[in-house]
Amino acid sequence: MLSVVRTGVSAIRSAVLGTALVASAGACASDPAPAPSGGLTAARRHDRLVLIRDTAAQMGLGNAALLGGIAVSETNLAHCWSEATYACMGPTSPSCDGPIIAGSADGPCAAMQGGLGMFQFDAGTWSETLATYGDAILTETGNTAQAVSFVVDQITRDVPGVTGWLAAVGWLNQVPLVTGEAMTEQWAQIMACRYNGCCATSALCTQRADGYRDHAIALVGELGATFWQTADRCTALPPSAGAGSGAGSSAGSVIEPRDPCYLAAGDPRAWHAEAAGYADHREWALTTAAGAPVSFAQWILHPIAGRYHVEVYAAGGAAMASYQVAHGGQTEPISIDQSIATGFVALGDFDFTGEGDEHVELDTTSPTPGAKLVFDALRVTPL
Repeated sequence: MLSVVRTGVSAIRSAVLGTALVASAGACASDPAPAPSGGLTAARRHDRLVLIRDTAAQMGLGNAALLGGIAVSETNLAHCWSEATYACMGPTSPSCDGPIIAGSADGPCAAMQGGLGMFQFDAGTWSETLATYGDAILTETGNTAQAVSFVVDQITRDVPGVTGWLAAVGWLNQVPLVTGEAMTEQWAQIMACRYNGCCATSALCTQRADGYRDHAIALVGELGATFWQTADRCTALPPSAGAGSGAGSSAGSVIEPRDPCYLAAGDPRAWHAEAAGYADHREWALTTAAGAPVSFAQWILHPIAGRYHVEVYAAGGAAMASYQVAHGGQTEPISIDQSIATGFVALGDFDFTGEGDEHVELDTTSPTPGAKLVFDALRVTPL
């Protein structure tokens, strides 16, 4: 069986539709559309789709209808048991003020097995699932973020020539969601295979893949392509700190973690937020050895062509941080010892063209793994 998401999700669908359950990940059930979830109001459903869209965008996935299609296929967007009382009561979720939804294809509810939440993560019993993925999957945001990570991993694994996080989300962002189009069909088939173990060319597996595709397409039709397409959400430097608008103020423009021009990539379990640093909000991750899975962040820059002074708020860490400044077709590494940094620290003065891929990047790779590395505000001031 798959170790990430198993066929326990089929129990949620079957409890409503009366279809046969699947006993192993090597087979797959038929995929009629899930029945409406009586406890999920229209307003709550819309809010959940906004959350899926925005969580995915923060991780670089701008074509988030793909992810919404998975959630509709699996639980019809239900995350809390109160929204789908035909399922099992899972552990208490902070997002639900009560139990999370849990599948039951792996046995009776008393066995405490089956997938958890909107995206039905399942690594065995509920305690084993939480030990594998962390308590964050009990929340709507954490469950969604882990789903983004899973989908990215599968695209990297199964699409030839796609290597690394940015290449994977770049591929996903190009999926047009048109029935019969090659990339759309490829994505749907990968999801059917890797998400629920339906890798055969049988009619049932084809139906399963078509469900992922059709639910995603339906969401685009329901809310419009503009609602879902957030790949261009960062189009310019944000307003200058302490100024009304524009990048021309001497105060400088500031990009903070999870802003539209900030991308946090890698396994969500690596990221931690805390009330500290600039504006009392920053993130941190532990450094990793070379060759280990890497998390990284990018502060994306779209300045007017010119020369800029670039600074990072680096206080609060315990590691040597190697920032990569990509500008004008070149990349310059700048190292800062976060253990002695205070406030904003200058990376230097750089010429930006305002075209192409210009950004500042920091990843967790370090010769001293296990140290706290902070990701905080970046300030860009025109000279």
